[in-house]
Amino acid sequence: MSEAVAHLETPPLATSTLRARIAWICHALRIGAVVWIGWGVVWTLVSWSDKTRTLKSYGFWFSADFTGLSDARYAAAVVAVLFSLAATLPVVICIWRLAATYLAGRVFSVDAALWLRRTGIAALAAIVVNIIARVVVANIIAGYPILIPPRGSFVVPQDLLHLIFAVFVLALAHIFKAAAEMADDHAQIV
Repeated sequence: MSEAVAHLETPPLATSTLRARIAWICHALRIGAVVWIGWGVVWTLVSWSDKTRTLKSYGFWFSADFTGLSDARYAAAVVAVLFSLAATLPVVICIWRLAATYLAGRVFSVDAALWLRRTGIAALAAIVVNIIARVVVANIIAGYPILIPPRGSFVVPQDLLHLIFAVFVLALAHIFKAAAEMADDHAQIV
């Protein structure tokens, strides 16, 4: 093992101390991510299982009566919603892998920064897919092209909050990656 690589490795005692201090946070992140995706699946299946209530909501949103919507078009709308939900799965996977990197003792490493960046990118992609899915679902249910619903918008305030968090995660990833690279460079010089 080269001297520079040996210098970069975290001593076992420091790694175990760090792991003990952050393990609960890492496990909470993992549990939270899994609960979030599970909750989303259950909520989606429960709410979309009531066709009458769902179409009544869309009818209010579009000031239209969709009670005669065919089962095929409703099923297509459900598939679009489930696709949108599936787009959030990479966020959960990235959070899981990021926590695993932290638990392995590689907190301030380029590897951890890359998983943080992947998490932010996955979150941005999920936000975009979710907004597009709203447009697709509304167009399927309405049966004609709609760019702006008569009441409300396809973009909701939560989208801005999610966007802020995703960009914040990307910013942290950029900062952590730069710091980890500087630390690696410094360790190789010393």
